Amino acid sequence: MSGEGGYALVAPGQNAMDFDDVQSVAVIGAGVAGLQMTRALLAHGLKVRTFEKAPAVGGLWRQNYHSYGVQVPKEFFEFPDFPSTMKRGEYPTGAQTQAYIESYAKHYELLPHIQFNTEVAEVTERVDGKKGYAFRLRENGLDVPGETFDFVVVATGMYSQQQNMPAWTKALNVPGEFKGEIIHSSAYVDQARAQGRKVVVIGAGKSAIDITISASEVASEPPTMLFRTAHWSTPRWIAGLIPFQYVFLSRLGQALVSWYKGAFPSGAPCYCCVCSWVLFPIMWLAFRLVELIFAIQRGHWGEYRPQLDVVADFYGCANVLDSTFITKWRSGGLKGKRGEVASLCTTGVQMTTGEIIEADLVICATGFTKTYDYLPPSTVKALDIQSDGLYLYRHCLPAAVRDLRIAFCGSEIATISNIMTHGIHAEYISRMISGRMVLPTKEVMEEECERMKAWKRSWMPETSSRANMVLLHQVHYHDQLLTDMGISTNRKCCLAELFCPYGAGDYDGVISAKQASEP
Repeated sequence: MSGEGGYALVAPGQNAMDFDDVQSVAVIGAGVAGLQMTRALLAHGLKVRTFEKAPAVGGLWRQNYHSYGVQVPKEFFEFPDFPSTMKRGEYPTGAQTQAYIESYAKHYELLPHIQFNTEVAEVTERVDGKKGYAFRLRENGLDVPGETFDFVVVATGMYSQQQNMPAWTKALNVPGEFKGEIIHSSAYVDQARAQGRKVVVIGAGKSAIDITISASEVASEPPTMLFRTAHWSTPRWIAGLIPFQYVFLSRLGQALVSWYKGAFPSGAPCYCCVCSWVLFPIMWLAFRLVELIFAIQRGHWGEYRPQLDVVADFYGCANVLDSTFITKWRSGGLKGKRGEVASLCTTGVQMTTGEIIEADLVICATGFTKTYDYLPPSTVKALDIQSDGLYLYRHCLPAAVRDLRIAFCGSEIATISNIMTHGIHAEYISRMISGRMVLPTKEVMEEECERMKAWKRSWMPETSSRANMVLLHQVHYHDQLLTDMGISTNRKCCLAELFCPYGAGDYDGVISAKQASEP
């Protein structure tokens, strides 16, 4: 059978030749991506070993900053094949999400296949003449004998690696300088750390906003959130009337974004391409109205007015928030200030304008940096990582995957509903390895990567993760993955297909249901 994009869909029981020698697969990471990857591979009859450096599953959900949680309703942050027991419309806390992830791992009996407290120290090419990799492991801080695998799936997530600290924090070690404490947001796990202190939070993303709100409850005075660039925050209820998901996670909503910024290069229907040329002026006006509504609801005036338009900014810093932050700002419960820090000083931080903001606790909500230095240099070179991220075919495969024998599940993708995207990734990669789906040629895959790169660079803000961004185009992206696998893209009935948001439950059944094998 032939699929779209040059695919050959292989009938069940028929084996493709690209990966017919793959018997064992290593998965790096046991977060929401790694767990679903493990489950899918086992369902396809492959031998799997998952390595997790922490003592439990969950990834960033196992432990994070105080007050962290999911910024979408629970039905948009669920495993497609394992519904949460929370009420529809609830926003899970971090602890609730972690408990839910643990129950998923137990339900599908995945724990015996995971090696905890084990860090992948180095991955090298095999020396036995076979394709694949050899692992050097570090268990509980001690080197242990490694293993060889025919294929590797990286499932370490987008935000789980090295802390990104501003360059001016290096002055911390200069005698006579800052007398207080400076930490990364991931270290703010206990609200008591801000108790009775003067707090400055660096950043304007969701973690910065959450931490500023948290600190405002216990600090000695209203904390200050310092930011170089303001970002639009999407209200949970737009204009107080419409749940945001009906605007941004429905097929109609995805079409509106496509008519404004252009159709997603892979997966968007043809009418979106045509309408994006014809309807752009109307959509330009429509999104100015959206910005006015957001500005009124979220106080985006003056120094808190974003410089980018609302859609482009969403692809640089996506936030979906309730009204707590702006309410506290308006009432004086916290402060927000645009500016750039020049250096630390004895009593706090000094701005480039010379102004000093007093603080004895500075929290840098400045994100993480990612590295794949543990992979063989030849593999890293072949991946051709750019300054704006790693461009992959379908956001999960290098074009040279047949030779490299590596894939990325959830590590190089950002959608609004990451957890269900990771589930589709897991099935996609498993079908490829097990021979149920044959990829296009390397040249075709490279061409698509270049189209995607050109499209993203034409309008998305330049960030270190621009290559990963799908966000408001996620329905069309999921359509392409399903089409490649020969699965129907229409998951709803009648008018709901157009007007209702797509949630995780709509993709139930995508991951193969065969029971996992013994480890």
